Amino acid sequence: MNELWQDMIQLAATAQRSGHLVSIPCDIEIIEEQGVPFVVRYAPGLIEKIRASQSPKKDNPFFPPEPELLVGPIGHHHQLVLNKFNVLPVHGLIITNAFVAQTDQLQLNDFAAVHRVLAQADGLVFYNGGEVAGASQRHRHFQIVPRDMGAGCLPIQTIIDACQQHQHGQIFPFEHRLYWLPDYEPETLLDAWLKLEFAWQPYNLLMTRQWMLVIPRKQESAHEISVNSLGFAGALLAKNETERRVIRELGPMQILQQVCFAP
Repeated sequence: MNELWQDMIQLAATAQRSGHLVSIPCDIEIIEEQGVPFVVRYAPGLIEKIRASQSPKKDNPFFPPEPELLVGPIGHHHQLVLNKFNVLPVHGLIITNAFVAQTDQLQLNDFAAVHRVLAQADGLVFYNGGEVAGASQRHRHFQIVPRDMGAGCLPIQTIIDACQQHQHGQIFPFEHRLYWLPDYEPETLLDAWLKLEFAWQPYNLLMTRQWMLVIPRKQESAHEISVNSLGFAGALLAKNETERRVIRELGPMQILQQVCFAP
């Protein structure tokens, strides 16, 4: 574990003791489907806990960020803060210093910030491009979590490795684009994004040091189960027993397929 993760863990512990960070307790269940060990977290009462902890007077929780959650500046245009409501053990947000809409076109300085964070933490960076793609805030924010999702491994890594080994570009039974990165320099990330992006509709974007994955979205949820970028990394969240039962009965891949376009 590198220094940035350690800094985030230590700050999270302090913020949790002071009440500035709200950890959401949850049960974890692994559901294997089509070669992916999906991590399904069951967090009853999640929405109520978030609402109870939010200030009704603050419509943009990122501006300015809470000092108790601030990890530090990332270049000249972004800052790294802790996610106030964490389900994963470590969860950071790469936010713009000034307001930029989550639906505006991504820029080189965004990928420069992503590069700086990935250089210090070999994690999974993701971005929810609009409400339909699972974005809960309008202020631009990338997110970074450990690649093991707090459950031992990145669930989709097996099918990504198989895709690379057999040199074909499809890992899901719905519309998506996967790009292998020669490096993760800012210019490389921007170039990959411009090759892959679906600028005309909401999308989910996932990045590691090795690859970039983009999935266009047609709806935010299926059977009232909300899906953001982490769903395509192999992690779903059930807010109540009904949602957990639906995920078990339909299978996680069917949930993902319903919120995406046919290939």
